[in-house]
Amino acid sequence: MSDYTSRRISEAELSVMEILWEIGKPMAAKDLQVILKERRGWERTTVRSLLTRLQEKGSVTSEKVDDVATYAPTFTKAEYGWDLAEVLVDRLYERDAAKLVAALKEHGVLA
Repeated sequence: MSDYTSRRISEAELSVMEILWEIGKPMAAKDLQVILKERRGWERTTVRSLLTRLQEKGSVTSEKVDDVATYAPTFTKAEYGWDLAEVLVDRLYERDAAKLVAALKEHGVLA
């Protein structure tokens, strides 16, 4: 069954996770902030707050390397995507994936 409940993250937190997944290795908060400043206009305090929340939820881990805290995701993008897909099918399509596929076809997402 899905870990979605324990992995539930906000849209802002997802922006941080996407960078961690994209880079594929632990990152310092400063490096994350540089990227998020460029992409989203976020300041250092915003990035630090999001990292704190993600760490409290268990979505990222922190490790000190040469006196610099680095952050890494505790699950992959694919695992999170699967969690979301399971919730979607369970909650909105009564555990019937065929209904989801039919809806995707109806709206032109699938040919």
